[in-house]
Formats: sequence, C-alpha cells, structure tokens
Amino acid sequence: MTSSFPDNAMQDEALYTLLCKYLLEEADAEERAWVDEWKGQAPENLVFLQSLERVLKAVTSPAAVTDANTSAAWLQLYDKMEVAPVKRMSSFRWQYAAAACLVLLVGGWWLFRLQSAEVYKGPELATLSDGSKVQLTGDAKLEVGRKFAKQRTVKLTGAATFEVEGNPDNPFIIQVGKSEVKVLGTTFTVDYQPANASLKVHVSKGKVMVIDHKQQDSVVLTDGMLLQQDNIKPVFRVASHVTDMYKKSLAFNNTPLEEVLHTLTEVYDIKVEVSNTDLLKLPVHTTFTSETPDEVMHSLATMLDATCEKINDRQYKLK
Repeated sequence: MTSSFPDNAMQDEALYTLLCKYLLEEADAEERAWVDEWKGQAPENLVFLQSLERVLKAVTSPAAVTDANTSAAWLQLYDKMEVAPVKRMSSFRWQYAAAACLVLLVGGWWLFRLQSAEVYKGPELATLSDGSKVQLTGDAKLEVGRKFAKQRTVKLTGAATFEVEGNPDNPFIIQVGKSEVKVLGTTFTVDYQPANASLKVHVSKGKVMVIDHKQQDSVVLTDGMLLQQDNIKPVFRVASHVTDMYKKSLAFNNTPLEEVLHTLTEVYDIKVEVSNTDLLKLPVHTTFTSETPDEVMHSLATMLDATCEKINDRQYKLK
C-alpha cells in the first residue's frame, strides 16, 4: 500500500488530527487505511495510538469540559501517556502537537462535533429537521450528522421505516455497513444487522437506489420490491410484488408464473423446478400473507391445475 500521507511530508499537527479523526470514527476510508498501515509500522505507534484513545475518552467525558488552557492541557496529556512519543518526532514537537490537539478537545471543538450529532434509539418515532419521519423498531439506532441540513446522511443499524421527502439537489442517504441507500422520495423499510452483514430494503412507495461499494454493485428499487443481502449471499437479491417483508405478504395480479416463482425463490429461499415449461407463462392472480412455503406451493399447484412434489425442505417440483 502506498501511503497517502508519508511521514516525511506530514506536519505533526496534521498527523495528530488524523489520529483523532480515526479514533473518533470520523476518518474516511483512505484515511483509515493509512492509519491502519501506520500503526503496524512500529510497535510504539500502536501503543501510542492506544494511549491517545484513552486520553480522548477522558477529555471528551462531560466532566472534562473546561476552559482551554495550553499548559494544563499538555500536563493532562503528559500525565496520562504511558509511552514515549512515536519515533521521528522530537519531544518538543510532540508536546506542541499534543497541546494544540488537546486545546481543541478541551475547548470543545471535537466535542461539539460529537455531541451535535443526534442519536435516536428504538422503539421511537424520530422526526428529522428536513421533515422526514423514521420509525425505529426494537434496538435500532439512527445517527444523524451535524451537517444534516446541508448533506442528508444518516447511519442506521437495526430496522426502521422511513418517510422521506424527495429533494434531487440533496438526496437522503442511509449508510448501512459498506452499502448505502440513496432515497429519491419514498416510504420504505431498511433492516441492517451488522453481525452477519444482513441487509433488507423494502420499498412501499417511491424509489430508492441501493449501492454496495465493496461489490461495486447498485440497483434501483420501486414499489413492492425487496432487496436482500448477507454474508452467505453477498450479491444483491431482488424480488417484486412484496407488500410486507416481515409478514411475507405477496400480491400477484395476473403475474406470469415465472415471475411469481422468482419472487418465492428470493422471499422464502427455496428452489422450484418446473417440468412443464408451458406453466411458466400462465397468469397468477392471488395474495399470500404469512403462509409457509408448503402452503404457497400447494396453493399455486391447485390454481394452475398442476401437482407439487416436495423434494426437500428447500426444493419443490411443479408438474
């Protein structure tokens, strides 16, 4: 990896600021990659970073917010540090950088950036400054940045239903792990579980774009479409005709069987083999809500005057 910020070109203050951004989870992907490489270059780099982290936790606690004082700031840092400064940094220059950084911290600059961000936790109905409404469920958590008015970006873990006003000049973006949901004005539900990178996005009305930066993939979802993704199946899987993703409510209006089976495959994670391909063109007009795969498949067979054979728990055959 080629460092974007080589040691011999970086000002001490810039390095200190970058490390603070890294620890406060405000660094972008490139900055985080550089720090990850830097902390592995020498054992003392990692130890120093860990010591700085403890300092940040101490000075960003409510009890630590006091008037800025350069001398006191340096003494506070010096007392808390458990290691010598990083190589290639003179003691004086580290003191200068430490004091400058800590003055900002104690003076409230970094603390302001943290505390000005709104955090909502479920179950709660959150009304954001742009008028958007977010119904958080269970242990869901929504983080809203302090620059939300200018850049409508939020971060979500857990499940939430959004009602967002469209604004082409300022799209509403939801960050979910390595993916993001870009909203064009709609009502939709997002369920993101970091433990297994499980992502579900269901659009009730309107249009959203889901972008996976890692897989370099994107898809646009419209009314009734459901997107799913997880560690086991990292590619986007999309189904249509879904009215409620949790109840597995499906609505088909003279929909070709081939399209119906695609939806069932994605919603129920099953495989359906059709021995008579003429069946695939037959229209299906029905609804399902909370039925099991067995019930759905036998209902379809009855409607189509066909028979359904269950091969195993995840595989069926229509003939």
